[in-house]
Amino acid sequence: MAKKTKKKRVPLQLKLTVALVLLVMLPLAVSASFIGQLGRTAANVATSEAAARTKSLEAAIDAYRDLVRTTKDLHREIARRLGTRPDFLAFAPTDLPRVVQVEPGLRAIQLVRPDGTVAAEASRPIAGPLWRDIELSEALGPDGGALRLTFEVSATINDDLQALKDSINATRTFVQIKSALPEGYRLAFLALIGIAGILAAGIGVLASTLLTRKIAALVATAQSVSEGNHDARVALKGEDELAELGSAFNTMLDDLDETRRQIAYLQRMGVWQDVARQLAHEIKNPLTPIQLAVQQVVSSYKGEDTNAERFSKMLADTKEIVEEEIESLRRLVDTFRTLGALPKVEAAPLELAEVIEELKLNPTYATKVQLEPPAKPVTVRADKLLLKRVLANLVENGIQAGEEAGSSAEVTIRWSSTNDRATITVDDRGKGVPKEKTETIFEPYVTTKVTGTGLGLAIARKIAIEHGGDLSVSSEKAPTGGARFVLTLPL
Repeated sequence: MAKKTKKKRVPLQLKLTVALVLLVMLPLAVSASFIGQLGRTAANVATSEAAARTKSLEAAIDAYRDLVRTTKDLHREIARRLGTRPDFLAFAPTDLPRVVQVEPGLRAIQLVRPDGTVAAEASRPIAGPLWRDIELSEALGPDGGALRLTFEVSATINDDLQALKDSINATRTFVQIKSALPEGYRLAFLALIGIAGILAAGIGVLASTLLTRKIAALVATAQSVSEGNHDARVALKGEDELAELGSAFNTMLDDLDETRRQIAYLQRMGVWQDVARQLAHEIKNPLTPIQLAVQQVVSSYKGEDTNAERFSKMLADTKEIVEEEIESLRRLVDTFRTLGALPKVEAAPLELAEVIEELKLNPTYATKVQLEPPAKPVTVRADKLLLKRVLANLVENGIQAGEEAGSSAEVTIRWSSTNDRATITVDDRGKGVPKEKTETIFEPYVTTKVTGTGLGLAIARKIAIEHGGDLSVSSEKAPTGGARFVLTLPL
């Protein structure tokens, strides 16, 4: 079969960087376009408004100038009119104060004779600081007399005219630079976009590097596991979601590895079960004929020869040995039968205290079992009959281990619950299990006892696994000084 060529893919880091840059640049670019349009629109509106204001200001200046000219013309007209009055020409006015009060803008009046002396005069106070005086002279007669008139006019009119001129000049200047101002803002905004794009790219590269590095570690670990390296684990630092994912991934690999070992163990046990069933069948059949034949030989011998006493003793010893060995073979066959015909697990809710306390009903080891129950009851899903078989096997092994070690034969049972698991520990006072045998001790026909078939723990662990739990031996010694067997079951 031709090997599939691996499709070249775009690195995730590049994808994240491009996506982040586009995410930042797109709205800024659209905003720049809108700002340009808004700037042009605003400039057009401002230009129109400025043109309208300029016309208004120019009209105001013209109105001021017309007012000044009109005022000057009015003053000259008053001077000409008063200069033709007969009483003024005779230097004998009769109503100067009234003239000052009646004539528009007139504040003071003097009649000066040809020799320079004042023939008559009248005046009133100026209206205020916003007003100033201007003088106007008109000839009185041909002899050189004069009529001097003082009018009050606005003191701020020149400043007002200058302010209007400055406003017009400023408006005209703004109209001339109307296109440069929005363009400057637009260029500044484009520069801001460029800086933001560079920063976004830098942050994108940094963030994607940190992110993809962790993802790459996860991928590499998964590939290593898929290639058969079941001990591979990922190490991700930090407290973010990817670190939590790495921890969960490692937990999943641990569970997967444990499940794989359990499946392999069950497969080996399945092979042993087939062998055990066959051996039980093959060994059981000849046992009875052998025993009957020996019994018949012994019963048939009458003891009539010269060596009767010696031969009779030898025959009796032979019978005892054969029957003892046949009994051992029967026990082995029973064990084979048990291994080869384990019933299926029928799990149901079961309170652990009820099952464990029933162990003390067995008179064989009732006084040798110490129980340390938890504060709260623990309920598991288990097959009561099979669970009692597992616990009885562990208790019997513990008692035998203590007796073989020459110490107390007591066994301590504790149980508790954490998360979704119940844990039962069985501690003995024996010599313990060597560290190199903590895994192989559950294999069929492996035992640390002087007597035993090596099938009890194998059957017990198989039952535990079929319950959804497991049976193991702690690598550390129990508080009692011996071995600690740990049985886990689902709550």
